[in-house]
Amino acid sequence: MSIQMSVKHGPVTLLSVVQAAGGKLFLLVAQGEACQGPCLQIGNTNSRYKFSLSATAFMNAWSRKPGPRTIAPSASGISPEDRQNSRALLNIECRHVC
Repeated sequence: MSIQMSVKHGPVTLLSVVQAAGGKLFLLVAQGEACQGPCLQIGNTNSRYKFSLSATAFMNAWSRKPGPRTIAPSASGISPEDRQNSRALLNIECRHVC
């Protein structure tokens, strides 16, 4: 089943739980903004994002990290304090793309 929708415009945090070689888990995080603009109509969650890196630099940095690329966007962003608390609570490494 697919649902066509987009993320509310404004600050956004992209989060992916990734399994590295040896089975170790880490959080892959990118901070940016969900912006207005055309998006593909492919029957899935689809939004236009803007990051501090260029689109090419972002895709290169994100793709260099190991593991799958299923992403959970947080529409209001996740504060650095919340990320630190979650990381400490879960005892998991957090790798930032931007």
